[in-house]
Amino acid sequence: MTVPTATHRSIRIPRLMRMVRGPDAVMASLAELVAPPDRLLILHSGARSATGYGTTIVERARALGYEVAECVVEANSEASVVRVVSVIDTFRPGFVLGVGGGRVVDVAKLAAARRQSEVVTIPTQLASDAVCSPVAVILDNDGRQRSVGARMPTAIMVDLDVVDSAPEITWRAGLGDLVSNLSAVRDWRLAHESRGEEFDDFACLTSEAAALSVIQDDADLAQEDYRQKLIRGLILSGLAMEMAGSSRPASGSEHLISHALDRILARPHAHGLQVAVGTIASGILRGEDGTRLIAFFRRVGLPVVPADLDIPMDDFLAAVRLGPTTRPGRSTSLDDVGEAEIAMLRQVYERGEV
Repeated sequence: MTVPTATHRSIRIPRLMRMVRGPDAVMASLAELVAPPDRLLILHSGARSATGYGTTIVERARALGYEVAECVVEANSEASVVRVVSVIDTFRPGFVLGVGGGRVVDVAKLAAARRQSEVVTIPTQLASDAVCSPVAVILDNDGRQRSVGARMPTAIMVDLDVVDSAPEITWRAGLGDLVSNLSAVRDWRLAHESRGEEFDDFACLTSEAAALSVIQDDADLAQEDYRQKLIRGLILSGLAMEMAGSSRPASGSEHLISHALDRILARPHAHGLQVAVGTIASGILRGEDGTRLIAFFRRVGLPVVPADLDIPMDDFLAAVRLGPTTRPGRSTSLDDVGEAEIAMLRQVYERGEV
């Protein structure tokens, strides 16, 4: 019997994942990767930070004998990435540390990718799966967001004291972003079945498992154990994207609706909250029974309908129409949505059926 030759893939996974308490513990974890007097480039949000945690990490690193350069990231823009790349070129750090929220982390991952540098993410909040993913959301020069391939972190270090102090809305946003994976995977599976798009079973298995791990009857975002479960789920979501080689297992029709809302609304809401509403809408449009998911959303305080975020109905339905144009080439269930389906969605909302 002839055994067929197997083709294997190589993916990057972080060498370390640590959940600790206090900046001293973070620095002890960092020492497992790199020792003084090696060079560290530390990105943080400077005076905009509510915690000043980036400055704290800079001070601790210098006190321990590391050679440190710091870069304040004003926005997740192409200009910020270019500036950080320039510092990498001149300073030549052993590691780039992204200390902050998703904007800082995404700039760190993309700048590091452009110079094949090692990057460590140290989040101050967990509002999305940016902490561990090979994707960065960056603003183009025209102000529009785009998702681009970035550097998978070498390590993730979560100071539980810092993230615990983040506003509760950031935890809900992170939960919304993670659970939306269920919608993204269903869209991908439909694209595979109806359009022949290549499909990655293991990436989807990981993505769905990450989302399902937090859907439980006794979920409580105020509890430490549940928050740590959410953190692990967001990290697994990032690994699923690395397996797939794209954001496909974590970004589908629900994300396209959110991207469209970013363009339509004068003041968009947190990404994870918008994708939560998009997840329920996409399920309705696909004809799914969302009873259990809706009950879970209500229980943990996630928005279910546009009105929960004070989004006007016409604006939300406009986002459903606009969604496919925000990511050309990304096949989702929105491709098959016409005016009849949009009218049905409006009626579902107006009749209070969700």
